[in-house]
Amino acid sequence: MDLSKIDKNFANSYDFDGMQFFDVNSEGFALYGLCRADGEKDFKRLPKGFAEKMDNQSVRTLYKNTSGIRVRFKTDSQRIILKCVLPAVNTLPHMPLTGTSCFDLYADGKYCNVFRPGINVNGEYADNGMGENGYASGYSFPDRAMREILIHFPLYNDVDAVYIALEASARLCPARPYANEAPVVFYGSSITQGGCASHPGNAYPAILSRRFDCDFVNLGFSGGCFAEEELAAYIAHMEKRMLVFDYDHNAPDADALQKTHERFFLWVREQCPLLPIILVSAADRSFGEQERSARRDVIYKTYSNAVQRGDRNVYFVDGATIYSAAGADFCTVDNTHPNDLGFWCMAQAIGGVMEKIFDQGGADDV
Repeated sequence: MDLSKIDKNFANSYDFDGMQFFDVNSEGFALYGLCRADGEKDFKRLPKGFAEKMDNQSVRTLYKNTSGIRVRFKTDSQRIILKCVLPAVNTLPHMPLTGTSCFDLYADGKYCNVFRPGINVNGEYADNGMGENGYASGYSFPDRAMREILIHFPLYNDVDAVYIALEASARLCPARPYANEAPVVFYGSSITQGGCASHPGNAYPAILSRRFDCDFVNLGFSGGCFAEEELAAYIAHMEKRMLVFDYDHNAPDADALQKTHERFFLWVREQCPLLPIILVSAADRSFGEQERSARRDVIYKTYSNAVQRGDRNVYFVDGATIYSAAGADFCTVDNTHPNDLGFWCMAQAIGGVMEKIFDQGGADDV
């Protein structure tokens, strides 16, 4: 059954007539959250040479997933079409396609829709007319007006190329800079990467970016956040305003967490003595109460030890309290990965600390 024949809201129609295409690498578009050397035009979150030398299969594989990568621009085009080239369209059993492999659209800070592939009757992804893997999808505003556009890239997909089509008569202008230009760095597991948000803008780092009008870099690696020294050194030398250290879930147990958590914190702190660092313990219930409590105690010990040493730029978010406002039964898909409500709760808890840090002001890169 082709549901789009019954309900037009499931259709993926677009019209290329009168549209002009632009590569997002061209003038007028500003890309954020990616790592590139001079002359590179690929989409990745870590340098290729660095990532592929890591003794960590998740990092070696997922550093090209585009979680946290965004494009921003201004236009008065009433219609926008996105065409993307992907090596494959990734799917996960517990996460919507709109989160794994789709782009979402915000205009003037408000969510509009998701650019998504169509589905043929046999369940295959509809041909995009490009002769390559990928898809095209469009959106039309109710009127023509100058708008600031934000498009988040997929959370769990590699992306080879992205093109934006605007009406030929429309204006294209650069977006204003972020109010907080030095990025917030998020380091963590699949939850940090965005599993299992319904669309990319609902992952908690993206929610916080919009709330505080700040740039960010997502270094979440599904199944692969192990707090290695190499990544600590890399993060320590990045430009950044603060670090959200959401490391808990991928440590095999509390003993392994104890051996690695404070060590990673100290590696970063040695190079960045004034950097605000937010330590987050797990919010999920998959460990059981005893294990979760033991893990939480390890992370709190990292925090309390730092405070006792006179550190005034370290903060602790207790994961056990994150879902309390909404109720844990409603916040995850599998007791581990947040749904949209769970990510909103995470953003509320972490955002309360970030607000204090931004209010304190000071140098952007510390």
